[in-house]
Amino acid sequence: MYRQSITCFFAAVSVSLALGQTPAFEVASIKPSDPASTLAIQRSGYHLATVNTSLLFLIAWAYDMHRDLIYGQPGWLDSVHYDIVANAPGWDLRAHRQPGDLSPLQQMMQALLAERFKLSLHRETRQLPIYALVVARSGPKVRLREAPEVFGQNPFAGSGRGRLVGTEVNAAMLAKVLCDAAGRSVQDQTGLKGVFDFKLEWAPDELSAGPEGAAARTGASLFTAIQEQLGLKLELRKGPVEVLVIDRIERAPSEN
Repeated sequence: MYRQSITCFFAAVSVSLALGQTPAFEVASIKPSDPASTLAIQRSGYHLATVNTSLLFLIAWAYDMHRDLIYGQPGWLDSVHYDIVANAPGWDLRAHRQPGDLSPLQQMMQALLAERFKLSLHRETRQLPIYALVVARSGPKVRLREAPEVFGQNPFAGSGRGRLVGTEVNAAMLAKVLCDAAGRSVQDQTGLKGVFDFKLEWAPDELSAGPEGAAARTGASLFTAIQEQLGLKLELRKGPVEVLVIDRIERAPSEN
């Protein structure tokens, strides 16, 4: 639950990029986490603090990539955790951005990982199993309307395990946020234009590895819920998926 809520927090963070400037933290302190501490993220003004976060978590967020699509991981990447305190004065951390845009805060984290952990990586496209988000035969049950000029900071507020709530989201945004729950890449192939509001509820503990579901359920599976509640459908297919491949990363950060 923590991982999903933290992911939603980062998805909601947006900033405005000043023309001609490269986003970078002005000051950043990194230290090993207390094993007894709890995963947490705190943001106030231009101040960002993470507690008990792994490098895998930070890379996945900074590059907007599902953790399962990051290859070349050393064995310790998700087990060694750090606390990071960073300041980014001069950047408006509350500004809006368009869906799909990396925020300067994410770009700052990319720079921090490269500088302090010597992270280098490259992108590849691989043929992998995916879920295609398509319109069900019954037709969509969401009410479409024209997309706004700018999207809100937190389109998935009020979401949690087994529950997903969206306000003014498009189909591509929905597909992206379904990746964690579905367990693999979800690609929008609905052809739907515009935005919609929705509420989706399912039984996460009963989710099996596929749309057929388990023999005994206490509630609707994710696959059933999407079809019955949204008029959409997840179809298992194989397709091109962009992945990250880690070429180099050091376990210990350089000095603060």
